[in-house]
Amino acid sequence: MLRKLISLLLVVMCMGFSLTGMGEKPMNTDVYMGRDAADEWYLEMLADGLVRAGNPTRLQHVIERAKAGETVTLAAIGGSITEGAGASQYKECWAYRFMLGMRALCGAGDGTNVRFVNAGVGGTPSTFGWMRYERDVVSRVADDDGLPDVVVIEFAVNDYNEPSHHQCYEAMVKDILSQPNEPAVILLFSVFQGGFNLQDEIRKIGDTYDLLMVSIRDAAYPHVGKEWTEQEFFHDQYHPTSFGHAIMADCMLYGVQACAAQETPEKDIDLDVPPAYGLAYAHMTKVFGDSDTEALGISRGGFAHDDTTTYRNTPVGRACGSNFHHNAKDGSEPLTFAAEFSRLLISWKNTTDASYGAAEVWVDGTRVATLRGQQGSWGQSETSLVFTRFQTGEHTVEIRMAEGSENKLFTITCIGIVE
Repeated sequence: MLRKLISLLLVVMCMGFSLTGMGEKPMNTDVYMGRDAADEWYLEMLADGLVRAGNPTRLQHVIERAKAGETVTLAAIGGSITEGAGASQYKECWAYRFMLGMRALCGAGDGTNVRFVNAGVGGTPSTFGWMRYERDVVSRVADDDGLPDVVVIEFAVNDYNEPSHHQCYEAMVKDILSQPNEPAVILLFSVFQGGFNLQDEIRKIGDTYDLLMVSIRDAAYPHVGKEWTEQEFFHDQYHPTSFGHAIMADCMLYGVQACAAQETPEKDIDLDVPPAYGLAYAHMTKVFGDSDTEALGISRGGFAHDDTTTYRNTPVGRACGSNFHHNAKDGSEPLTFAAEFSRLLISWKNTTDASYGAAEVWVDGTRVATLRGQQGSWGQSETSLVFTRFQTGEHTVEIRMAEGSENKLFTITCIGIVE
């Protein structure tokens, strides 16, 4: 009922009226890219994708600043769909189109005061997204405060069997919301060709923090086989076509306008609410190859090199930066460190390339995991929870090449240490 009401109100806005709050001008349908954007059924379809409008305070503030000519930065972090997979070219993916739409909606002048960072990395879940958030999002923001103003998170089709059970996702959301510049966070639920996503689980996080949430499963998917064919919308079983990406961007722009058109509430988002899944990973130490490993007491051993062939994000280049790489000529010395922790995450290059071997993780003298390329993998960063305890304790860690793999390759992308 709420979705239909919002849809009708926005149709009225298209006719030249406005809502209270941020609605000082009619909804801008010119930013939409779907072929039926002017039709009422299309707007109703977009309204169906509005899972929750959320608390609009932060988004309204960003829009006001952008309209006034201030520089603001949009960021998107997610999997291959956010990176742009399935689109004929990067500029046809949902993320780039969303940036163009936001420039049209609230940018000043030519709109370039609305900047954009795309941190989509294919084949990875929110666990890895949380590990690389500072590296692939914050480090690329050029604003004076060095922080993104709007962050879209898209992992709804990547988090199946994700090892932290959505706690890394929630930690990332809470951390972003807690930034001193008070950014807006939007959750985007993309969908696979078969209709799969995890929005029913992930939306609990959005409900907890009263966030804007947009669902492609609820909006566009019911129209596959009706208004458009499966081949028109899906490039393959995982990714949308350029047309599908355009529909995704329209759903996002509709959600932003619906959120911004609300009456401004008296209070901002409440960050003191009980967590949806837990915040055990909120203060995770993330260790990369160029981190201050000496201060952390890390001895690289036979993992002294940097694998420059790790995954590269299409729009911005290499993701994460330096890593811990064992090459075929390195010795058998393990990577070692000692630290206080309750959980240990290892992100590693998962590949069936025969030149890559297996690595073992030992904690306190006991082997806790063997990391080996899995069938169907193609070099993406797999994240494994290799050690977990209820209480924090002092532990020693060794990561060594498995027997028979001493003269093969192996890459550790990142180590996550959770107290």
